Amino acid sequence: MHFKLALSLSILVVSTFINFNVYAQSGAQVKSAKTYSRSYGRTGLLFDTGIYYGQSEATANPVALNQWQNTTSIYDIKLGYIMDNSVYLGAEYSTRTDNQLSSTAAAGSATALGIGYFSENGFNIRGYYRLGEAFGNYSNGSGYQADLGYMMNMTSNFFLGFTVSIRQATFKTNSTIAGFDYWARKETYPFLTLGFLFN
Repeated sequence: MHFKLALSLSILVVSTFINFNVYAQSGAQVKSAKTYSRSYGRTGLLFDTGIYYGQSEATANPVALNQWQNTTSIYDIKLGYIMDNSVYLGAEYSTRTDNQLSSTAAAGSATALGIGYFSENGFNIRGYYRLGEAFGNYSNGSGYQADLGYMMNMTSNFFLGFTVSIRQATFKTNSTIAGFDYWARKETYPFLTLGFLFN
């Protein structure tokens, strides 16, 4: 009788321990999955950089007289704050360089102020007003930028993501064209995004 009672109690304790251990592990996995998938489900100061590099080229016969190549690199450096309600307020400094096969190059930069929203699943949208934009001989530019992106945790505070950026700028000044009125440029670029959240 005592043996059966002891055996029953042992089985009960072991089964309770196993159930508790399985529950704890599953809870930890769920918590880990939430932490990984939520990406931006937290507040803090966000520093992130968008990187784009693209190349285009064309050739025709004869090659010596009909060859063209262009490379474009753009870096968007952003600093902002994600609030408790997931609203983002920030600023951006953007640089751009275009190099052509003929050794001509044009560079430009712009600053921007932005507002956005970061969802708990990692998707985010940000809008910027670009001002003081310059490119080559063009200056006195302003316009807008709309970024739709997704970022995920690589560590608790380091993020890796992808952004599609739609931007438009209108330049009012050109230092080499007489009677210049304006030049409007519209572009869409894919960016690799790296970010770090300080909280």
